[in-house]
Amino acid sequence: MKTYTVAVAGALGLVGSTMVRILEEYNFPVGRLKLLEAKDLVDSPVSFRGEVLHTEESTPEAFEGVDIALFATHENVSAVLCPEAAKRGAIAIDNSRQFRMDRDTPLVVPEVNPEDVKWHKGIIANPNCTTIGTIVVLKPIHDLSPIRRVVAATYQATSGGAIRGQLELKKQAVDIAAGFEPTPPSVFRYQIAYNLVPFIDVFEGDGYTREEWKMIHETRKMLHDSNMAITDTAVRVPVLNCHSVVCNIETAGKITVEQARQAFAKAPGVKLVDDMENLEFPQPIKVDGGNLVHVGRIREDFSIENGLNLFLVSDNVRKGAAQNAVQIAQLLVEQGLVEEWQKSS
Repeated sequence: MKTYTVAVAGALGLVGSTMVRILEEYNFPVGRLKLLEAKDLVDSPVSFRGEVLHTEESTPEAFEGVDIALFATHENVSAVLCPEAAKRGAIAIDNSRQFRMDRDTPLVVPEVNPEDVKWHKGIIANPNCTTIGTIVVLKPIHDLSPIRRVVAATYQATSGGAIRGQLELKKQAVDIAAGFEPTPPSVFRYQIAYNLVPFIDVFEGDGYTREEWKMIHETRKMLHDSNMAITDTAVRVPVLNCHSVVCNIETAGKITVEQARQAFAKAPGVKLVDDMENLEFPQPIKVDGGNLVHVGRIREDFSIENGLNLFLVSDNVRKGAAQNAVQIAQLLVEQGLVEEWQKSS
């Protein structure tokens, strides 16, 4: 079997370290793994396939000889290093927002628009974590009847603030349980323990946050429908991991609840969890660490002619970032696109 030199930039972060684990779990054909980090984190040990590897400095020269580069870095770093990796013959798969809406860069979820990887120019963008989980569920509905409108509310876990966000929740919860004043917030704007924060990211001046616009623009791009009506409200919730989304969906034609369930039951990347009799529905604690998007609470919206309501949960660190990136890399390998890029670059 042909093997590849793979680089993971930002290898010590929550997403980067998960990328490393998933490469191992998926038995990805890695011949050599390069772990790249900031200068002050060089020579940190990382376990991979029973060996201890050490991080190297993330510089343009570090991508020499790399076939596939997975980026779990800040957009400012990605903006510089992704083009450098591509210039040296690698295909960069970037998890930041830097290239998502760039016209020359495919934005890909393999269960939704795998065909788009073919027109890459050395960089492929990973969508926002909430968009990924949501669009995996929207696609089977869209295939049954075109979606006209989506009204979403996203309930996002503290892992969206990386390890520091999760620690802030734990520390505040312990403080309150012990009868102390909770530790002042530093990752989130307000106390997150026993609270909800009804906005995520910065406001854009129109009452929507950047996080909300990400889902709107990215969904339209991947479903190739620039006119799809989408609105979203993003809320930070006191959950350690896994984002949840409530969706109200209006379609062009009538889709029954049973038709929707049948579509989800056979859709790639989706697990149907919708058992009213036994009260089994998607829950973050049951999705945590898993690879599938769970969907349930599927019911007709009687207030409109062709409407459905549903609830979905996905692991935002795995499927919402690291796993999706590795799945894109798998597509590149399966379709021979790595070799094709290297011949043309």
